[in-house]
Amino acid sequence: MMNAPKRAPLLRRFLRDRRGNFGIAFAFTSVAIFLSVGLAVDFSRSIGEKTRVNNALDAASLATARAISIGEISTKGNAAENYFKAIFAANLGVDDLSASDYTVKNFKIDTANQTVSANADYDQSLTFLRVGSGQTTQVVASNSAASYGIGDIEVAMVVDVTGSMAGYNIASLKSAATLGVKELLSANTDTDENVRISLIPYSDSVNAGPLADYVYPDYKYSKSNAPVYDTSFVGTVKGAPYDVEKHLESYGAECTTNKKGKVNCKDIPSGFIVKKNGKREDSCATDRKAPSSGKSYQYTDANPSKGMISRDSRLPKKSCTSSKIVPLTSNKKTLDKAIGKLSTGGCTAGHIGLQWAWYTISSNWADYMASGSKPDDLATNDKLAKYIILMTDGAFNTAYAGTSSSKVGCAKSTLSKNHTAALCKNIKAAGIKIFTIGFGTSSSADKMLKACASPDEGTLTYAYEPDSASELKDTYKHIASLIQSLRLTQ
Repeated sequence: MMNAPKRAPLLRRFLRDRRGNFGIAFAFTSVAIFLSVGLAVDFSRSIGEKTRVNNALDAASLATARAISIGEISTKGNAAENYFKAIFAANLGVDDLSASDYTVKNFKIDTANQTVSANADYDQSLTFLRVGSGQTTQVVASNSAASYGIGDIEVAMVVDVTGSMAGYNIASLKSAATLGVKELLSANTDTDENVRISLIPYSDSVNAGPLADYVYPDYKYSKSNAPVYDTSFVGTVKGAPYDVEKHLESYGAECTTNKKGKVNCKDIPSGFIVKKNGKREDSCATDRKAPSSGKSYQYTDANPSKGMISRDSRLPKKSCTSSKIVPLTSNKKTLDKAIGKLSTGGCTAGHIGLQWAWYTISSNWADYMASGSKPDDLATNDKLAKYIILMTDGAFNTAYAGTSSSKVGCAKSTLSKNHTAALCKNIKAAGIKIFTIGFGTSSSADKMLKACASPDEGTLTYAYEPDSASELKDTYKHIASLIQSLRLTQ
């Protein structure tokens, strides 16, 4: 029998021996890693499949809503449900829905609220989770709904009338835009005018036309403290909606007013595009600039009471486009006439067109619009939808805000794109959907437009790149059809 002194060293050696510990630790660690990887794989597959089902379900909801709205299928019987299931299966790439792992549940047509809704389930096979749970499948569920009724719709059509649009391009645009107007307004009746459209042509500026009172003559600075529109000046002998003398004197001019109220100014800065009495030379507007100090409304839809819109002096006197803004209207003849008179010339300041498009459909501008053109409020009208359709045939390249450079025409691509990105972001955040159309544009312009457009909803796409006149026409018709009848509600 081994005595105690001899047993002690053996025990100590045994306790110090670590040669088997690594193997035991590795075994436990391997199991943990295996389970973690397995969980990640199954979870990733679940997320991917849910996205796929969501997209297919949204596409089916939208397509069925559209088919009902145009009378292609009836709300009675099983026609709508069968149509829905067929579209759902097609978007999943499934030949026989009943024999697949996908199930459509709770299909419903609510005729009172004019909506189509449904749920869908998918039995996903589990690879690793079954080890711990004992389950072989898990249910992935989704739901979707779309409106098939025509609510109130406001659409701002922003069209490129720059020099590159001359000839074939402008002819193609006129034909396509006219068709788009026809399709959109076809939803209106003698008693219900749910759809109204504004038209915003742009080149290196925008001709504000009937909204020109909200534009002030500005100098060639990167920032500008815009005068506030003051209705107390309207109709006075000064004939301007703000204090002309005070405004021009802030730029170093000296103005006097005689007994009859006639204003005369001297020492107006060279190149300032303004008459001697301070009135504007034309109706064109450029960027809304940030102020030298204080709160900026540059990328907002703030109305003129917060600050008027700049007419930069770097826009040459004779460069103002003759194609004027048309505020919201349901009058097809008015819109057709304006489209027919579109003329081309100048560089491409697309963000200025986008800026004014927002103003024409913003409820913040309602008090500054004529009767019939006042935009409604998304916050108080739950059946209202607002859209902008932005079209161009080239890259944006002109900007005035944010630069003191003497050369801005066709020479400020990066700045114009930055302004566009900021406006697009804020417009979409305001609940307005943006469609973009790049007509034979470059890849860089397409990238910018894609970023500006609203994100796709299932198979519903907001960015288009037609290359021919017929494709441009089809694009306007397609967008008009979507706007007129499709509104995803969930």
